[in-house]
Amino acid sequence: MSFIRSHTIVAILIFAAVLATAGTAAAFPPGTLTGIDLPTVLTLDDRARAFSFELDGKKAPKKSLQKVRTIVIDPGHGGENSGALGVAEIKEKYLTMALAYRLRDQIHRKYPDVKVILTRYWDKDMSLTERVHFANLMGADMFMSLHYNAAVHDRAVGYETYFLLASEATPGEEEKKGEPIATAKNVVSGIETPIGTKKDGVYNDALVELKRDLDRERQHKESGLLAETIQNNLAKKLESTNRGVKQANFGVLRGALMPAVVVEAGFLTHPKEGQKVVEKNHREKVVKALIKSVEDFDAKLVERSKK
Repeated sequence: MSFIRSHTIVAILIFAAVLATAGTAAAFPPGTLTGIDLPTVLTLDDRARAFSFELDGKKAPKKSLQKVRTIVIDPGHGGENSGALGVAEIKEKYLTMALAYRLRDQIHRKYPDVKVILTRYWDKDMSLTERVHFANLMGADMFMSLHYNAAVHDRAVGYETYFLLASEATPGEEEKKGEPIATAKNVVSGIETPIGTKKDGVYNDALVELKRDLDRERQHKESGLLAETIQNNLAKKLESTNRGVKQANFGVLRGALMPAVVVEAGFLTHPKEGQKVVEKNHREKVVKALIKSVEDFDAKLVERSKK
């Protein structure tokens, strides 16, 4: 089937999705526009794109991702929250948007059958809790919040990856950066909920309570593994200071049901690095490192499942 014909089908499917979702603005409040649920439409676009890939007669990738099938990418900041403003005088919210779109496009190019969704597709306000809640609603297997760093002085330089402190289990807005840790192997869950604690509804069931804590512990350990994987791959691509994997009380990570991390791709406030991070070359290096991280993390999850 010709390229034009298959993409005509894609256009029809997307248009149908728009009509079908026009009255469902309340389903997913973040990302709606004039009553149309944009993330749902774009999810259908992902499916249509994969379908057209097959119709065009192209061969599917010999090896796709097995465990990571849905990825939610969060371009940090947006709307009135501009983020940092560095030496290049470009607002962080625009840089994270460009990085997120490029990462999404490159994952689609390599793995057309994998669903990749952004928390925001334009310059809009979105709370931290909305972002992680959206990732949960999408059933994401991985959540990456993309950022660039800043400091009150111009000496800070390098890249770092964060995952949540074990003690921070519930969604919220507060953010505090933490101290470096050696590797994800050093992480101790530290999550304890007394089985006898009285709660309303289904949480009176001790078995349900136990399962919830076990799921939370697994999510936390996998977040540490993802953070370590990303940091290692950034180290192979970026010629800058490796600031290590850290744990922090980031509101955008609290309440995540999947492995979730914050990636700080460089300092906008450093005289030299601040100029590099706004360039296409730096963005491409970060994208390649993150795609390799997705692949490596997926392989590690597959290996773990065999044990």
